Amino acid sequence: MKAYKNYLFDLYGTLVDIHTNEESPAFWKNVSRLLGMQGVDRSPQELKERYQKEIARQESQLRARLPEGAEPEVDLAVVFRSFFEDTGAAVDDRGVADFARTFRLLSIRRLKLFPGVLGMLEYLHRQGKNVYLLSNAQALFTRPELTLLGLDTRLDGGILSSEVGRKKPDPAFFQMILDKYSLDPAETAMVGNDDLCDCWGAARAGLDSFYVNTAQSPELLNPLPENCTGLSKIADLIYTV
Repeated sequence: MKAYKNYLFDLYGTLVDIHTNEESPAFWKNVSRLLGMQGVDRSPQELKERYQKEIARQESQLRARLPEGAEPEVDLAVVFRSFFEDTGAAVDDRGVADFARTFRLLSIRRLKLFPGVLGMLEYLHRQGKNVYLLSNAQALFTRPELTLLGLDTRLDGGILSSEVGRKKPDPAFFQMILDKYSLDPAETAMVGNDDLCDCWGAARAGLDSFYVNTAQSPELLNPLPENCTGLSKIADLIYTV
């Protein structure tokens, strides 16, 4: 099997077993209460609709500025700030970040590493490999969650989609991390649980990949790319090194 020097990991559904529920009426009721404590009077339904419309508006604006076929990623900081500004309430960056973390906590039903993840990452490092994160994720709450899960000290770097306005499977997103860390595509592999975003996205960017099917994986409708290797579980990556 081909040896790689660099591994790019997806986060949620690949390294992290997660379940959130942003559709629950109880969730939006709690968000409404949270904002009410900060002087923002909006009903749960109003907030949910504002959230969805602002995300759609951002995506449309970004798509209009990007090349055809690009995959834009919104920054939820802008969305959350609009909750306050709509009613004239004052909020600074710290306030937006605090709200984002609480919003996330209210939505989480499960958040934990898949079995063997830390051991696998430590094994890769012992073998002289570099480990990076390349994830469609929001920095406002993903960065704190990396710390919570103990991943922040076990990564050599990474890029989150909200930080750059692009996301997988956009080949430009993959190119960004190759450029940032001067990685040779021939020595780099993507590891993820989404055949379209992680595996076909990597293939379009000239990278090999590993695919692991987890509870968060979308239904596999098409064959995996020829340069993709399947894993039964994420910890099994050590047997390919």
